[in-house]
Amino acid sequence: MKKEDLQVGLFFYVNEQLYFSGCSLNDAENYGDFLVYDQGHYDVWERLKHLNKNNTVPYDYYPRGRIVYRKTDDTFIIYYDRCMADSLEQIYLFNNYEGYNVRYELDEHYCCHKCNQNYAM
Repeated sequence: MKKEDLQVGLFFYVNEQLYFSGCSLNDAENYGDFLVYDQGHYDVWERLKHLNKNNTVPYDYYPRGRIVYRKTDDTFIIYYDRCMADSLEQIYLFNNYEGYNVRYELDEHYCCHKCNQNYAM
């Protein structure tokens, strides 16, 4: 797959299922040294929250993450919630990053209700 066709975006992991929303690098937004998807988790969750039987949970309830592309070193960075550590291969395969530089980074910003000790609903 050509690099321009690879995607950046965000994802949720709901009931052991990966849900991705993103765009190709050609359609990504410049953000300093990065190419990013211009949508936020809150907005995407509003379109996806029907996936949960109790659709009143907020966007930060489930594990989530984001994929960005760093132009300076030609690297895709996958930020993820530690609850998703066993599911990272799904994200990698879903976007077919084989042959490209990929880094996985835990990010406190993407903590679900289980990982965030201060989570209040």
